[in-house]
Amino acid sequence: MTSPVIIEAAVSPFRAGAPVDDSFGVIGDAVASIEAGASIVHHHHDARLERDEAVAALIDVSRAILDVHPDAVLYPGILSGRNGAEHMAHLSPMAEAGVLGLAPVDPGAAVPYDLDDTGLPSGHGYVWNSFSTSKRVAASMLEYGIGLTIGVYEPVQLRWALAYEAAGELPVGSMVKLYFGGGRSLFRPGHPAINFGLPPTPQALDMYLAMMKASGSDGSAMSWSVGVMGDSLLDLPLARYALERGGHLRVGVEDLGVVDATSNVETVERAAALAAEVGRRVATPSEVRSLLAGPFAARKSGCRET
Repeated sequence: MTSPVIIEAAVSPFRAGAPVDDSFGVIGDAVASIEAGASIVHHHHDARLERDEAVAALIDVSRAILDVHPDAVLYPGILSGRNGAEHMAHLSPMAEAGVLGLAPVDPGAAVPYDLDDTGLPSGHGYVWNSFSTSKRVAASMLEYGIGLTIGVYEPVQLRWALAYEAAGELPVGSMVKLYFGGGRSLFRPGHPAINFGLPPTPQALDMYLAMMKASGSDGSAMSWSVGVMGDSLLDLPLARYALERGGHLRVGVEDLGVVDATSNVETVERAAALAAEVGRRVATPSEVRSLLAGPFAARKSGCRET
């Protein structure tokens, strides 16, 4: 496998008690991560802001990053809110401002639990968007011509993506991110947890890839990446195996579940070095859109062009 590797950097901590995201810090981390080899950057905003302020801040931050690296592919986290429509209210304004590279969709529910002092599950967090909200996002991104970045925390979310692909309702250039559950909490850094989904092993990845291969008569045309929530992907055999199977990598401080001196740049540099070890070069930002769209065009799948 010699195709270029897309490295995504998730640069913002998204955990209770973590520092509030500072716009200048996000911009600096994003620019430095791109210069280290990332071509996709996922970032959050100051969650204390009201909705209009948050949308404006996300647009301003994205513009500042794109001023330095205009070909980079950027996408945000969700907004605060009580329902899916409020969580996703920033996507259309960002698309209209020309700063939305991919649209995040996490269709369905994933519920991670922390472990208490006795080792038993305690409390919970949510990763969730209803299928109806996800349908509205998919439909609007078809109109904008912007691909989806689909979070797969549980197998049902991959089934959602494959169903939309089979129905021709995915924008060309959409990709799935196969998230595996690590051993640490994203909400209480350093504490053990029972996270969602499958364990971060080559065998678990094989299951997902088998689902994609079995989809339709020719299999899925979507590109895919791997990430681990609550552990370091790059310290696990899964990272090398994914590269050997033709996948891409999501790294960055958001997913680690620890508070230490690790920087976003360090995770990107390690990912790039691992790619080189398996004989794959790192994709440049200017290549990403064509790399994501290429399988759709080559397959001449039923996904609608925009």
